[in-house]
Amino acid sequence: MRALLLALSLTLPASAAAQAVMTWLMPDLPPASIRARNQPGAGITDAQIAYVQGRWPQVQHRFLYANLKRSWTMLDAGEQACYSFTLINAERMQRAHIVETGLLPPLQLVARAEVAAALPLNAGGEVDLPRLLAMPELRGLVSEKRSFGAQLDAALRHRPPNSTLKQTAIASYGESILSKMLLSRADYTIDYDFVLAYYKARHPKLSELRSFPIAGNAEPIKLGFACPRTDWGKATARKLDGLLASKEGAQALRSSVDKWISQDARQRYAEQFSAFYRRREKPMLARVEP
Repeated sequence: MRALLLALSLTLPASAAAQAVMTWLMPDLPPASIRARNQPGAGITDAQIAYVQGRWPQVQHRFLYANLKRSWTMLDAGEQACYSFTLINAERMQRAHIVETGLLPPLQLVARAEVAAALPLNAGGEVDLPRLLAMPELRGLVSEKRSFGAQLDAALRHRPPNSTLKQTAIASYGESILSKMLLSRADYTIDYDFVLAYYKARHPKLSELRSFPIAGNAEPIKLGFACPRTDWGKATARKLDGLLASKEGAQALRSSVDKWISQDARQRYAEQFSAFYRRREKPMLARVEP
C-alpha cells in the first residue's frame, strides 16, 4: 500500500504549489524520528514536520519509512519526495536542495563516570582521542560498520597496536554498546549527544554515562530536509524554507532539537546555536543555485 501511495504521488504535477501530496522519507532512527504505527511520533524531525503540516494544510502529508541508502537513491533518481533528516555536508549539498532545520552537537566521547577522571583532556575539556586510544587501561567499543567522519575514522584506523579499542558487529549498536558499558564491558564509545539523551530517557541507569567533546571535532552539525535536484525539488525546498522562516518557526525548530541535547552541550555550543536560529528566522535559500 505504501508503495502504491508513493507511486500515485509521483504522478502529480511538478509544481510544488499545485501538488496534492507531500511525501516525506522518514528514518527509523530514534530520536531523529520516533516511529509510532508508521506515523511520526515525538522525534526531532517528527516535531519539525508537524510544524510544517500546520502551516501547509493544502497538501496531504504522507510518510514512507526508508533507510539512508534507499532515501538517497530515491533523491538521486529525482523522485518527488523529500528526506526529512539529513546531516548536512558538502557532498550532500551537491546532490540535493537542502533546507536547514537545526544544529546538533558533533560526535562525542561517551564514557562511564568511573573513568571520567582518567580521560586525557586538553585545557578546553576536550578528549585527546589519539592519546586515549593509546591507553590500554581504558577499553573502547564502537561499531565496525559505522563511519564517524574522515578525521575520527583516521584516528581509529591509526590507533597503536596495544590499543584496547574493539569493533563490534552487533545490531542496534547504539543501545547495545551503551548497555555493555553499564555492565563494565567497555569504558567508552563514540556517539551523538542527542542519541545518548534518548537512551537515557528510556533507561535511567544510563544516566551514569557522560559525554565529552572530542578535540578537533568541535564544529556543530547542521541537519535539514533534502529534496531532489529537480525543478520540483527546488520549488518544494523553497516552499519549506519559507514556511520555516519566522521567529515562531525558528523557535519550533530549536525546541525540536533542544529537548534531546544535554545541558552541557547546550552550554558549550550556545553561541553557535543562537546564531543559527537567528538566521533561521529569515529565508535561507535565497541564493540557492539553479
